Amino acid sequence: MNEFPYPPNRLPVLGDVLSLNPGKPVQSMTELADKLGPVYELRFGPMRMVIVNSAELADDVQSEALWEKEFGPPIRRLRKVVRTGLIAAETEDPQWGAAHRVLMPGFSREAMRGYHETMVQVVAELIRRWEHGGGPVDVAGEMSSMALEVIARAGFGHSFTRLDEPPAGNGLPVVKLMVDVLRYASRPVSVKLVDATIGRIALLRHRRNVSELQRIADNLIGDCPPVPAGSPNLLQRMRDTPDPDTGQRLSRTVVRDQVLTFLIAGHETSANTLTFALHALGDRPDIVERVRAEIDAVAGGDPATLTYDQVAKLQFLRRVVDEILRLWPVAGGYFRRPKQDTYLGEHRIGRGAWVYVNLLAVHRDKRAWGPDADRFEPDRFAPGATPRRTAGAYKPFGIGLRSCIGRQFAIHEVMLTLAHVLYAFDLEPDPKYRLSVDEFVTLKPAGLRMRMRPRNQLRERL
Repeated sequence: MNEFPYPPNRLPVLGDVLSLNPGKPVQSMTELADKLGPVYELRFGPMRMVIVNSAELADDVQSEALWEKEFGPPIRRLRKVVRTGLIAAETEDPQWGAAHRVLMPGFSREAMRGYHETMVQVVAELIRRWEHGGGPVDVAGEMSSMALEVIARAGFGHSFTRLDEPPAGNGLPVVKLMVDVLRYASRPVSVKLVDATIGRIALLRHRRNVSELQRIADNLIGDCPPVPAGSPNLLQRMRDTPDPDTGQRLSRTVVRDQVLTFLIAGHETSANTLTFALHALGDRPDIVERVRAEIDAVAGGDPATLTYDQVAKLQFLRRVVDEILRLWPVAGGYFRRPKQDTYLGEHRIGRGAWVYVNLLAVHRDKRAWGPDADRFEPDRFAPGATPRRTAGAYKPFGIGLRSCIGRQFAIHEVMLTLAHVLYAFDLEPDPKYRLSVDEFVTLKPAGLRMRMRPRNQLRERL
């Protein structure tokens, strides 16, 4: 059997446009997997994609000898914004290779140790802001501002705002700019059928947004101070460190592309993971108490004293983060293409075909994760707890050479933030809220508001 299953309501020429919600394509693909099985085909006009939804088949595409990275439509659109950016450029592009080599040491253990205190300072500002706020918090907006401020200060030596002073949340213009750029890149394939006038208006607005972001990045580069004694930040490293292979420094355009990549896509990794985590933890006070007990054991009850090395000792908190990334990975999936004609399971697939590994489905595959795969259960990541898990079953940051270069930065930031927030506040979710997830290249909870009740106030009343 070589023909892939496909949705029953396929249309001539248009293909499977009726089978996907254009605003939530990955979630629609996951729903289709329940009907069509672990692998199926989608067509949109001349474009054809094979969708992988099982851990077993995800294993098949891991081989770098037989498979390689493909860039889906959203990343191809982002390439027009960050042409040589680490997220968008072809692996064969020598400028991508140079930037990757220059930046890799910026995420070493020693470099990460240097970012720790900056992260602590930013999170402390967020805590002070929430302690004096009182009202419901726009979680996604606040997390976006915090994550943006972390990468700006730690990576570029710049501050957009103090988080304990207004404006914050969606009040930061740069946050709105980035969200709008991601939204435009995530347009559905069928957008070309929209009225041409509306399309032109959206394109002009997108170009203005990109120009403004480029201006911001250029200012960051121009304002970057000389490298002080000690380890340089990411921007100083890109500006002043020659490529170890060629001896050449990165051009200003390449540096700008990387700055924009970190601003647009890099901060989203941490912000969205934190937002999903706070949503999940709002319904699990038992897990919150275990995190607090671990902080008591490691830091003596004061997360502000956590050192870089102590954060790594918060093993249960790390399981919480891993489990959030399982249920809600950074991006909904990734594209691969075979280098030659081969097989995907029992189906023959041709060289160069587009294969989309749907991580929302793979990470919830009951054959790999057990019958409760949809449940938030951090102990799933305890040693030996999931013996059936294979290499392809868990890939929240992508695979191979093109996996997220800043994943350790993001994980440390998320763990540190959660340690501070969960120790300082009791989470009070809105009982009427039901999780809704937007898809802007990354996955983001929509409309999540939550009260943060300071625990010191509760103890004083008791």
